[in-house]
Amino acid sequence: MEPRLYAECLVPSALDHPLTYLVPATLAGRITPGYRVRVPLRGGSAVAVVLAVTDRAPAGVAMKEVAGLMDDGPFYDPGMMKFLTWTGDYYLAAPGMVLRAALPALARKVRKRGARPEPDSVPEAVPGDKPRTPTRAQAAAISAIGDAVDGGRYEAFLLHGVTGSGKTEVYLAAAARALARGRSAIILVPEITISYQIVGWFKARFGDRVTTLHSRLTDAERSRALEEARRGPRIVVGARSAVFAPASPLGLVVVDEEHEGAYKQEDSPPLYHARECALMRGKLAGCPVVLGSATPALETAARAKAGHLKLLELPDRIDGTPMPEIELVRMGAEPRGTVIGETMARAIKQTVERKEQVLLFLNRRGFAPVLLCVSCGAVAKCKDCSTSLVLHTTDSALACHWCGTRIPYPIKCPRCAGDIMRPLGLGTQRVEAEVRKILPDARIVRMDQDTTKKRTSHRELLEEFTKGDILIGTQMVAKGLDFPRLTLAGVILAELSLAFPDFRAAENTFRLITQVAGRAGRRDIRGRVIVQTFSPDHPAIAAAATHDYWAYYAAETAARKALGYPPYGKLIRFRLTGARLPEVEGAARRLARELEGRLPERAVILGPAPAWPAMVSKKHRWHLVLKGPVSANLRDPARRALESVAKSASFPRVRISADVDPVNVMS
Repeated sequence: MEPRLYAECLVPSALDHPLTYLVPATLAGRITPGYRVRVPLRGGSAVAVVLAVTDRAPAGVAMKEVAGLMDDGPFYDPGMMKFLTWTGDYYLAAPGMVLRAALPALARKVRKRGARPEPDSVPEAVPGDKPRTPTRAQAAAISAIGDAVDGGRYEAFLLHGVTGSGKTEVYLAAAARALARGRSAIILVPEITISYQIVGWFKARFGDRVTTLHSRLTDAERSRALEEARRGPRIVVGARSAVFAPASPLGLVVVDEEHEGAYKQEDSPPLYHARECALMRGKLAGCPVVLGSATPALETAARAKAGHLKLLELPDRIDGTPMPEIELVRMGAEPRGTVIGETMARAIKQTVERKEQVLLFLNRRGFAPVLLCVSCGAVAKCKDCSTSLVLHTTDSALACHWCGTRIPYPIKCPRCAGDIMRPLGLGTQRVEAEVRKILPDARIVRMDQDTTKKRTSHRELLEEFTKGDILIGTQMVAKGLDFPRLTLAGVILAELSLAFPDFRAAENTFRLITQVAGRAGRRDIRGRVIVQTFSPDHPAIAAAATHDYWAYYAAETAARKALGYPPYGKLIRFRLTGARLPEVEGAARRLARELEGRLPERAVILGPAPAWPAMVSKKHRWHLVLKGPVSANLRDPARRALESVAKSASFPRVRISADVDPVNVMS
């Protein structure tokens, strides 16, 4: 008699352990790790992934049988199974929640065997495109990455290239090498809707061998894309969750604009960083990983300096186009309340008159961030959040940028019922209004979260700008855009991001100025960049004006090292939310006490304290940060402290999350 077999299965839920099921005789020998199977669960059915098959039955457990197979072969290869386990362990998340993040809802639901999601139309490929002749620096980078692809070995690269240096051509060439070896490539981009140009370039080169993966696909579309990836070899282009694509065999992983905060999952566990996951995915798959950026994260640059990443430099723009000239304009001499200074106004007029294009950047949407009563000084605030309401003149409303509440404008003062509420500060709507005063007939496109609510609106707005004069926007206009006629870029308030109480504030400021500047003059005409600032001598702003990343890196890492912040320290941030303030505060203080008894050497606890904002959607928010040296093991004490608080049952209505290597340490 054949021995009975048992399948240890991972279900997409918050369970912190796999479930074991009996393998029926009809499936013996057919089920192996990586298969998706149908299993009974809690009176219903669920989709699970097989972790292991064993002939040892768990003691004292009533055994249920696997109901059937979901696919005609393993959905995940062995390397991918190890990767899922690693992700859960590293980011202190239940392994089932990692599976939940990896699979769309439709792929987690039981369907009749043989059923397929309803097909949608396949995006049309851009007409064919041929490889360009690489520059000497590009050729060296392509050769180094190509050797690792051909050898089927893990090697990690930092491709550091100035804006317009042709990093995408390096990605394309490396992906072509992977396909030629019968292997797939995963190309990660920060946000697919903003990065539609890079998607177009891949489709132009590889046609229908490109699969896109991102959150705006329907479940049916995403399930079909995952099936395409599984059956490869293909090129999978997608946002952060594409790092979980079942591409096998995997020959290359690329993380474009690796510095972007969009690669960090912050809404629900696992709170993973796609860059770190990409490095582990490549290591387990035995393939090279390329991290590309003009302004690498300091953690990434430090790895390259230490030799953990091989540094590949693209120091010049392709075709010999010079870097744009950056002019710092001190705003203290301008009249009070000036949005567009005299120098920038004159440059905008001259650029539009030459039939060239202008990009204006301000990292704040709306018209004015504060509405102040002139009688008593009260500020209009959201009733459900501890934040001020932002004036939006396009629809005459006050909006909360945290919970989405909107109320008609104008309003009376909430404290004294006065009639005059004065708008203070500025946002992209106010910039647009000021520019229209300067050039009433200019074709202006504004791009921020208020104008990009439709599914395809990012692309529509950018296509509209190809025929326009001036593009005004927030961070989304600083990322990867390439317009031949764009010769002038303007930064309205350079130090806006410096005001945040965040150890990455200076890094973010340097990066934004550099990325905005990189949009200008990418063809025959040298670009010009005007940076309006009250702090032209700040190291981040001064370094950005000279295009000197490594000078900035040296200054910033010295400050980080002195304070023990990344890349010279490790952080785990705990966030606590709940409807009752005493419970949230109590849970935060209890968690801090649990951590204090488990601290490794030289580790400290910052907080607990209210987060910013302290209340969102009627939920109170507290946080604390565990900080220690790079060599310290912070995850084990964090895990034990979380388990202890959870077992106490004293705070059942308080939600606690742990964020390993947080990007955001404020909100």
